[in-house]
Amino acid sequence: MTAELVWNVEFSEWQADAKTREAASHPQSDASATDPRVLRNALGNFATGVTVVTFEAGGKFRGVTVNSFTSVSLDPPLVLVSLMRSSRSLAYVQDRPFAINILSDAQLRTALEFAGKPQGHPIEWVTDGVAPRLGNSLAHFICDPWAGYDGGDHLLLLGRVLDFGQQDAIDPLLFYRGSWGAFGPHASEGASA
Repeated sequence: MTAELVWNVEFSEWQADAKTREAASHPQSDASATDPRVLRNALGNFATGVTVVTFEAGGKFRGVTVNSFTSVSLDPPLVLVSLMRSSRSLAYVQDRPFAINILSDAQLRTALEFAGKPQGHPIEWVTDGVAPRLGNSLAHFICDPWAGYDGGDHLLLLGRVLDFGQQDAIDPLLFYRGSWGAFGPHASEGASA
């Protein structure tokens, strides 16, 4: 079969399936689709790591807990965090260096502290770079603001990675369906990719 014939067959199959794709892309309206709580619960099925974005402002070290974090680019080295527009931290991190700290499973109290739920325990700050970071984190990325994008009720903030580090002997703190947790003892067994 020639390449042109293969393409024509594939295109014909694609056209024949157009009605199915169109129906799937425009599902019938469901009241639950417009309910933010129902949507949040569905999104909660995606387990994430937990980060704290830290920075210096007004002579004080500050931070905010964020679970929307991802790598974006290796060249240039870019990462992304999503911050609520209502967050007081947003005004600070858009114009100064910041650190993204990936929390370990031993840092739940730190996550809660920076999520506005004071835990009354001291925070271990590390100040060896242009932005303060948290000690004993699984990994950290020191960043300069690169760009910000509209994300509805959030701002998508890209940071250019200036420096980073990690610890290999500890496990991550996880967030899943509104609960905090860690890998179970069996999680890494047979999971080589």
